[in-house]
Amino acid sequence: MAPHVLVPYDDPELAAAALEHALTEFSTGEITVLHVFEPADNYDGTNTAVVSEAETEDESLDEGDDSILSRARKRAISQDRTLLTARTAGDRPNAVHEYAAEHDIDHIVVGGREQDGESQFLEQQLADDVASGSPVPVTIV
Repeated sequence: MAPHVLVPYDDPELAAAALEHALTEFSTGEITVLHVFEPADNYDGTNTAVVSEAETEDESLDEGDDSILSRARKRAISQDRTLLTARTAGDRPNAVHEYAAEHDIDHIVVGGREQDGESQFLEQQLADDVASGSPVPVTIV
């Protein structure tokens, strides 16, 4: 059975590298792109899964839509691949772990190694946090 791969998709540059790796290395697998966003101040922690959808058709993309998940779908479509997409609010490492456990994810691919300075440190720390508590294997690209 083909693996189900999760790609947390937050920072556009790092996430694009992670998605590219997943599309290449898991060519027969199902890929879910997860956007984790910070909850609003009045967020009470319930209903963390905000959106989950499968995108298979070019016409499902609006011409002017430049959202994070839209960019991921466009990248996959350019390689004749289909993505599942999801959004959730919360702490990134915990949200990724919960999503992986609840959705039968077999592998996580996360970006974390391309930037310089403080942003590199923060992204690498987030990638390491995802890897350290993950219920499944993690690849950091």
